[in-house]
Amino acid sequence: MLSVQTPLNSNETFHGALLGYGEWESGRAPSSKTLLSCYFGVIQKDMTGLNTPRMDANVVVLGTDNVGKSALTVRFLTRRFIGEYGDIESIYSHNIILDRREQTLNIWDSPSTSQQDLSPESTMYEKRLHWADGFILVYSICDRSSFNTISKLIQNIKAIKDYAVLEKMPIVIVGNKRDLHHRRTVLSEEGRLLALSADCQFYEVSAAENYHSVLMVFHGLVNRIRESRTAIKKPAGIKGIVKSMSAVFARRRTDSL
Repeated sequence: MLSVQTPLNSNETFHGALLGYGEWESGRAPSSKTLLSCYFGVIQKDMTGLNTPRMDANVVVLGTDNVGKSALTVRFLTRRFIGEYGDIESIYSHNIILDRREQTLNIWDSPSTSQQDLSPESTMYEKRLHWADGFILVYSICDRSSFNTISKLIQNIKAIKDYAVLEKMPIVIVGNKRDLHHRRTVLSEEGRLLALSADCQFYEVSAAENYHSVLMVFHGLVNRIRESRTAIKKPAGIKGIVKSMSAVFARRRTDSL
């Protein structure tokens, strides 16, 4: 095992540990394919002088194979792009300061989502949904089938999580591989329309070329998680009650068919 300490900027230090098939002992760094697990943590020195309590949030990154879920996650954690990964399931812990408030993100980078994973019988998939406070749903702009899966993921999340009173769900849709525009099969407008119809947020990014756009994805989700927690604590109000009742009656109509 190798421990790494690399300064990122003036107010944070990165600590990481990578475990491979004993390649460190042989003097060779393990390739991304031979990584068994990764744990990344960031210790941040709060220069703001605020004593606000740290908030924890659980985030799940979902999507089909080869859409760049791990590349997106590791880009956010390390500012570095690694383009090749094995079928590894990892949970990372990362501390950030956003809007002068400290936030700890626990990020579950899940393997590819197959049609079998989307079935109600998949207990691990359901466990991820229950665990999460927010979701990043990733598709490739070069893969139409990966985009079509996003709608099914949203349906499953809504079926398990109680988001009826929320105007903005803590879900972010990400179209990745924007740098491969010459191979595009999914238009940007399609992603925006899907996000608009599902009350989600939308970003189109290139994990390979742009760190700041990836940073915006995670910061945008953190803001939505904070808003959702505030909305749950507050009384629903007339608009929230109407929305909740509509969802209930719509569910009853569906059950009666």
